[in-house]
Amino acid sequence: MRNIMIENASLDELVSELKVIIKEVIESCDLSSPNESGRLLTRTEASELLNVSFVTLNKWNKQGVLPAFSVGTRVYYKWEDVEESMKRVYATRF
Repeated sequence: MRNIMIENASLDELVSELKVIIKEVIESCDLSSPNESGRLLTRTEASELLNVSFVTLNKWNKQGVLPAFSVGTRVYYKWEDVEESMKRVYATRF
């Protein structure tokens, strides 16, 4: 765990340090588990995990960010694809 002096840190230094910490946490997360491998997620589950709307999921599908597939009228996402997208999207933000 990092220790920084908040009282003496500038806003830029604090933001920079937070970005480093968030990136380290994201990289250290192992979101997969033996039970999740091969699991299919509904649009609702994927949107809740990624904290995005259905519109964003659809846009990401069209852009190739997060592949989806349909069975009849239902749309599904592979757990592994959602996990990779979470790492990619959130890593680029920080």
